[in-house]
Amino acid sequence: IPTLNLLESDQSILSVDQWNLLSNLVHRFDENSGYAFVERFIDQQNRLPLKLRFKHSSVNDFFTSMKRNIQLVFEKNRHFLSLSHHDRTALLRSTVEYTTSVGGMFTVRQYKLFDYPPFYESAEMIFQPSAAKLTKCVIDQLDPDNTFIKLVLAIVAFSTINYTVYRKNIQIGFTNIKAILPIQDMYTDLTWRYLLYKYGHREAVIRFSKLLRCLFLVIWAIVEAHESQKFTEMIDYVIEQTEQTLCL
Repeated sequence: IPTLNLLESDQSILSVDQWNLLSNLVHRFDENSGYAFVERFIDQQNRLPLKLRFKHSSVNDFFTSMKRNIQLVFEKNRHFLSLSHHDRTALLRSTVEYTTSVGGMFTVRQYKLFDYPPFYESAEMIFQPSAAKLTKCVIDQLDPDNTFIKLVLAIVAFSTINYTVYRKNIQIGFTNIKAILPIQDMYTDLTWRYLLYKYGHREAVIRFSKLLRCLFLVIWAIVEAHESQKFTEMIDYVIEQTEQTLCL
């Protein structure tokens, strides 16, 4: 983000502190989300004979590692680290499949991985054809503004809403939800102000509305993916690794 130019052109919508928060968030995502890993994976696959590219096992390992990399972005977030031990655990377990799924869809779009038929076929085998189809719908409809998507990921990461999928291991209440709600509000306000600055009120409303429809599709895709044991194993692995890293 050309932060300096943005600050020079308009300081009325976002404060300097908000621009700094936005820049840090984007930088943290780019630094920790594993772009180098994705590029290395694609390069390795393209070096293989055509019939051996994007096989089930390699794509499964790729998705597992990608989800773990995306979660790294949020476990290093200072607002997340400011929460109590209990509430970090509760937040991690209730949001991880949504942050890693949206972040994964964003990454797949960035590198156009679904344009490789063998990759898409392996994704169907891993997550169920219905989930892969819905995922492709989300990817096709995601807003083209990458900064907006990264902001939305931060909102999702601090969401306290229980979604539609029942998972026994996430039924943990928050001990101090009042510490989390201001963080939600802060990232939501930041996202809205960013859209207002860049697109104006009318376009900001349209983009936010479209994004909400996309998130409903994400939830539907996750519901379908829960029929796959591989998906739940990936989520459990990310939770386990994150808890070990943070000693939760």
